[in-house]
Amino acid sequence: MLLVSSIFLLLYRNSPKVEASRSEPVPIYLDNLLNAGRQVYDNQSPPVQHDKEEVTVVELAMYIEGMSSFRTQTMDFQLDVYFQQFWRDPRLAHNETRRVLVKDKAVLHKMWKPDVYFANARIAEFHEVTQPNFLVWIQPDGSILYDTRISMVVVCTLNLEKWPLDSQRCHLRILSYAYTTEQLVIKWKEDEPITRNPNIAMSDMHIVDLYPGLCDGNYSTGTWSCVTAEFFVKREITHHVMQSYVPTTLIVVISWFSFWLDVEAVPARVSLAITTLLTLSTQANAARMALPEVSYMKAIDVWMGACMMFVFGVMIEFTIVNYAQRQGRKWHRTDAEIVMASSLESVKSGNAEKKPSRGDLGAHARHLFLRLRTNERQHLVEAAPVVQPPQNEDAEAQEEVWAEQKETNLSEVWKESDPAERLAHWNEKENDASSPLMGNGRAHVRYGAAEKMKNRKCNDSSRKKEKWSSAIKQIQKHKRNGSVFGKIAGRNRAKKIDQTSRWIFPLTFIIFNLTYWIYYLYWKE
Repeated sequence: MLLVSSIFLLLYRNSPKVEASRSEPVPIYLDNLLNAGRQVYDNQSPPVQHDKEEVTVVELAMYIEGMSSFRTQTMDFQLDVYFQQFWRDPRLAHNETRRVLVKDKAVLHKMWKPDVYFANARIAEFHEVTQPNFLVWIQPDGSILYDTRISMVVVCTLNLEKWPLDSQRCHLRILSYAYTTEQLVIKWKEDEPITRNPNIAMSDMHIVDLYPGLCDGNYSTGTWSCVTAEFFVKREITHHVMQSYVPTTLIVVISWFSFWLDVEAVPARVSLAITTLLTLSTQANAARMALPEVSYMKAIDVWMGACMMFVFGVMIEFTIVNYAQRQGRKWHRTDAEIVMASSLESVKSGNAEKKPSRGDLGAHARHLFLRLRTNERQHLVEAAPVVQPPQNEDAEAQEEVWAEQKETNLSEVWKESDPAERLAHWNEKENDASSPLMGNGRAHVRYGAAEKMKNRKCNDSSRKKEKWSSAIKQIQKHKRNGSVFGKIAGRNRAKKIDQTSRWIFPLTFIIFNLTYWIYYLYWKE
C-alpha cells in the first residue's frame, strides 16, 4: 500500500502544470532547498538561464496609489506605490499545481532578488502595518513576482519660470546598484507598466499623463541599466487667479480712481496712491513667500512688477498734474508783470503807448521797481508836513529831534504799508491828521498845533501823483486778473492730463494682460 502511494505522488508531481489563482504555502522541499546553503542554492548570485552568457532580465511595473502636491520650496513630491518586479529563477521551479506564496521575511531573505533602488528618492521606506506589506509568488516554472508597497519622497528640480502657470515633468529613476548590463537588465513590462489610482487628487496639480522611459548611462565603473517613470503634471491656476491675479488687478483699478478726483485734492490722491502701492507690495511679498530663491524671473514676478509700475505711474501722473497746475499760475503771473512793467515805463517816460519788449522784461521790471522805490521814498520826504517849533535857545536841538522823528515815521510807513496802496492813496494819507507822517498828537501840540501846514504841492507834483496812482491801480487790477486766470488755466491743463490718463492707463493695462497671458499660456514652453 505504501508503494502505491509513492508511485501516485510521483505521477502527480510530473503531471502537466495548471495555473491557478490560489496559492500554496512554501513546500517543505523548497524550504529545505533554501536552507541547504550556498552549495545547493546561492542567493548571492543572479539566476543562471539556459545559456550561462545570457543576462537576467527584470521587468518592472508600478501602480501609483497616492501622490502628494509638488512642493516648490523643497522641490520634491511624495509617492505611495505598489512596486512589482518580475524575473525567472529556474532554481526555484517546483512541481506544485499552484503558485507558491511567500509571506515570511525570513524566507524572502534566503532568496535572490534584484537590487534595484530609486536614485533620486530622498527618503524611501517599506510599510510594516499591520504586517509587512509584501508578497512573493513563485510559479512552477520558476517565474517570480515580488510585490511590495513603498512610500518615498522624490526630488524633482522644478522650473519656475512660468509659475504659477507652469507644468512640470518629473522623473523617478530606477536602476540596479551592483549589477551592470552584462549581468542584469531592467526594463518596463510591455503591457501597462505604469498605472494609477483614478481617484488621486492634488490640491494645486493634476496628473496629465505617465510615461515609462529608459535612462541607461555609461559611468566610470561600467554601463548600468536604468529606467524612468515620468510624471507630467500641470498646475491648477484657479487658486492663484483668485488669490493673486484678481486682487492685484482690483488694486490697480482702484488706483485709477485718482484720475476722477479733484486736481487740488492733494491729500486724497496721495493717500490713495500710497495705500494701493503698499497693498500691492504686501501681495507680492506673500506670493514670494511660497517660492524658493531662484536666479531667474518668474511669471508672478513679471505680473507683480508690472502692477506696481502701473500704480507708481499713477503717482507720477499726479506729480505732473500738480506741476502743470502751478506752472499755469506762473505763466499768467508773468503776463501781469508785462503789463506792470509797461505801465511803469510809460509813467516814467511820459509816453503811455511805449511798451517794453519781452526780451528786456526782466531788466526793465527790476530797474523800474528800484526807481519806483527810490522816488517814492524821496516824494514821501518832500510831501511830509513841516511843523514849526517855537523859537528859543534850543531851536537847533529841537530841530534835530524833529528831523529824527520824521525819518522814523517815514521808515515805519515804508515797512508797514504796501507801496502800491500807499502811492494809490497818497492824497488821503497826506491830509490825514492821524497819519504817522504828522507825528502824534502830543508832538503837534508841542510844536504848535495852531499853525497850518504849508502846502508844498505844485501842479507838476499833482499830475505826477495822479499818474503814479493810475499806473499802480492798473498793476493791481492786472495782478488780480492774472492770478485768477492763471489758476483757471492751470486747472484746465491738469484736467486735460487727467482726462488723457483715464483711457491711456486702462488701455495699456489691457494690452499688457493680453500679451502676458498669451505669452505664458501658449507661447513660452
